[in-house]
This record gives sequence, structure tokens and C-alpha cells, in this order.
Amino acid sequence: MMKKVLLVLLIAALLGAGGAFYFLQMDKEVDADAPLTADEMVELSIDTEEITTNLATPASYAVVQFNILLGDKKVKEEMEKRHAEVRAAAIATVAGMEKEQLVGTEGITLLQDEMVAQLESLVGEGKVERVLVTQFKVQ
Repeated sequence: MMKKVLLVLLIAALLGAGGAFYFLQMDKEVDADAPLTADEMVELSIDTEEITTNLATPASYAVVQFNILLGDKKVKEEMEKRHAEVRAAAIATVAGMEKEQLVGTEGITLLQDEMVAQLESLVGEGKVERVLVTQFKVQ
């Protein structure tokens, strides 16, 4: 009889601990999906300098500047060290595009998506959350 009571108490304790663990994990996942505050965005982002480069369309050029939001501080530090590679990726991405591709909001979205793809390859295990075009002129 005593063994049965101990067994029931042990099972109840294990179920309670398992339930507590499950709900604590769910709270962590909800926090991870929470939007970043403005201060966190500043802390995790870098700005490129203004970049001027020719486009694939003859006699056309673009002047662009980007804000890059990174997944964490470690990735930001890595990208700051790879400043030249970031700049080269931006130049190669913009220079490979036709003037017509860059027209309108669709063009800016395309450019931002292309930059994310290029920078993801530089980051390795980290994450590029988003790239914003903060300055944009096409001539």
C-alpha cells in the first residue's frame, strides 16, 4: 500500500515538473518572437557608407546606402570586421542590376532581398534579419 502511494506521488511530481518545464519553454519562445525595441535595433544594426556604382545598364549609375539589422551582437561584431566584404557585396549586387529593375518599391524590395542573400553568405552561422535601403538614387 505504501509503495503505491509513493509511486503515485512520484508520478504526480514528474508530471508537475514536466508541465512546468513545458510552460517555461513556451514563454522563452514567445519572448524570442517579440519585436525588437528601437534601442535593440540600434544595438544590432550597422550602416554602410554611401556607395556609388555603375549599373548593368550602360551610362547609368546608382547611389545607395544600407542599414543592416543582424541577429545578435556577435554577428554584428563579425560584420563590422568584414566592412570591405560588405561594401564589395553591395557594389556587386547593385552593379549587377539593370536600371529598370530598380524602379519603384518593387525595385527597392528586390535590392533589399538580394542584399540579404549576399550578406547571409558572409555571416555563416549568424543571421541577417533585414536590410533597408536608406538612401537611393538612380541616374
